[in-house]
Amino acid sequence: MSKPILILMHGVGVHTSASFKKSLVKAANKALHRYPSYENLEFEEQFEGIHSISYDHKFEEMRKIISDNGSTVEAYIKQHLGGLELPNLATQLIGIDSSLGEDKFINTHGLDVLLYLSLFGESVRGYVNTKLLTIIKQYPIGTPIHFISHSLGTAVLHDSLNKLFTFDEPNDTQLSAHNYRLNSYWSFANVSDLVTSVSGLTSPYESKVKPGIEGIISEFYNIYHELDPICFDIFKRFDPADDGTWLPSDIFNSSYLKIVNTKVSRKDTHSIEGYIEDPNVSYLLLYNLISNFDPSSEERDIANSKFVHLEALVDEIRDYQITNNYSSDLKGLVEAIEKLEEFIEGDNNE
Repeated sequence: MSKPILILMHGVGVHTSASFKKSLVKAANKALHRYPSYENLEFEEQFEGIHSISYDHKFEEMRKIISDNGSTVEAYIKQHLGGLELPNLATQLIGIDSSLGEDKFINTHGLDVLLYLSLFGESVRGYVNTKLLTIIKQYPIGTPIHFISHSLGTAVLHDSLNKLFTFDEPNDTQLSAHNYRLNSYWSFANVSDLVTSVSGLTSPYESKVKPGIEGIISEFYNIYHELDPICFDIFKRFDPADDGTWLPSDIFNSSYLKIVNTKVSRKDTHSIEGYIEDPNVSYLLLYNLISNFDPSSEERDIANSKFVHLEALVDEIRDYQITNNYSSDLKGLVEAIEKLEEFIEGDNNE
């Protein structure tokens, strides 16, 4: 079998395709090298290609345009909904500027969520799908394809893939779901349910981005950290139940796995590096993506013992989050993103 390809999609924050790939590969290698037999194996060499798609530069452009325009965020986004019928978004934008803080344009990444929900979101999805088509079509049909998405990237990727794949005859901007299938789909801090509930786009519970014959994925991994504020229940974290509403029970139990991280290796509980380094995730991720990764139980124990859980941080993080009462709408999510950034910046240690 040919080597697989891995496609990455970053979340909120300043990212380039290179920087997100670097962070993820660094975390994967850190986890991989904890296993004695794999100390000399390099994660990135196990793939035909690792492709990271960045869209943050497009948000940077929009943030600057709004800032130069001298308008409030609320007024500008309402003005540029482009005829989109999103009354829920219009309502939730009321008072959003105060949630964004004083510097609401250049350094505020909570704004990215709002920009994505405007007409500008279609431009982002079009850009992402152009990249996906170019990447996937350069490899032979049958090449194993794996995806990793994080934070806002889970919504961007979900919406893009649901548009990209078709079970009908594909046009030049689509891929056939019969010819291409995603071997695994790793979703970290999934916000796609909240975003689609406002955008009006297809819900992740109803889209093609799922396992089974009606979906395009073979294995779906859904990961969140219990202390990641972006994943709090009030923000409609994607968290399907085994009740038949999303997947038949047999598919749910054979092709879908939820993983909840509880250990802390850094103050940033939203960090993709922290997520992947956690033994709760890393073993399954490496086993799924690397064909010759199969450590013994003794090696797994050794690797797990090398992970440093900073227990002293748990109460500090939990206490900080409890003192912030977030609303259950977009303003609450934006505020949670901003508060998390403030909390992290209070300490330079990871």
